[in-house]
Amino acid sequence: MRLLSDFDGVWTDPWREGLAQGEVVDERLLAWAAGEARAGVGEWLAAARARLAAAPLEHGWESDDRISAYADEDPFVMHAALLQLAHTDAASDPIAAWLTGAVVRHGFASLDEFGAFTHHEGVRRVEQRRGPAILPDAAEAGRRLLDAGVDVVVVSNSPEEKLARWFGSAGLPLTHHPERAEGALRLRGGARKFVLGGVPNALELGGVRFETGRPRYREALELERPAGVVGDVFSLDLALPLALRRHVPGWGGLRLFWLQRGYTPEWLAELIAEHAPEVERLDGGLAEAADRLLA
Repeated sequence: MRLLSDFDGVWTDPWREGLAQGEVVDERLLAWAAGEARAGVGEWLAAARARLAAAPLEHGWESDDRISAYADEDPFVMHAALLQLAHTDAASDPIAAWLTGAVVRHGFASLDEFGAFTHHEGVRRVEQRRGPAILPDAAEAGRRLLDAGVDVVVVSNSPEEKLARWFGSAGLPLTHHPERAEGALRLRGGARKFVLGGVPNALELGGVRFETGRPRYREALELERPAGVVGDVFSLDLALPLALRRHVPGWGGLRLFWLQRGYTPEWLAELIAEHAPEVERLDGGLAEAADRLLA
């Protein structure tokens, strides 16, 4: 039996890292604004975050001019949505235009590159203060799954170096794709599940569109052919597997485990409860997924 798992939000609680990323965004932009005597940047950031919180379905982490994940789906996506909002508003808002220009003037090729930098720097700061932090109950669940003979494959947007460091700190046995070793987690980092491409394709639930044209993620799913998929960000982790289960022959038995976290938006939880009964909504983290899978 094979379980395909996400990393952040399944094996970790990413709340601190998300807060730290936001701190890095603000520190950099406000420092540049002070250096260039640009007023109003702090007010623009606060107002932009309020806009995102008020209308998360209108904003998000974009790829190929489409929303890959909605603005409030996890502690990281909001920052990508914020930078995307600056890009969108730049044509009509002088502060947004200044912000996008400042990112380039300070050595970043694009807002996306700046966003990636702030993410990695935020994670680095938290790890430096606290160290890697695999959740103890997730580590124990991982050991139970491996001891039961489940082939656990971690498919994450995070780089494999980070995955290996964090799992290693918890003493979990590891191997790297494509190598396989019985009783070891197999890591597939840099998965780029957020990348959309090809002909636009989507799953619609209650009138909300979830993009499923994710070529890199689909390649991993088709190669691994898991019995189950576990994740916390519905758009990134489970929308495509749900579409495969519903519409592609051979995927009808796929089990979908969606971990509810403190940051899970209420609108999304209600939507999945009403329109996606195939999705197993779990409050007990990876441990509950392991209980169900091994029952």
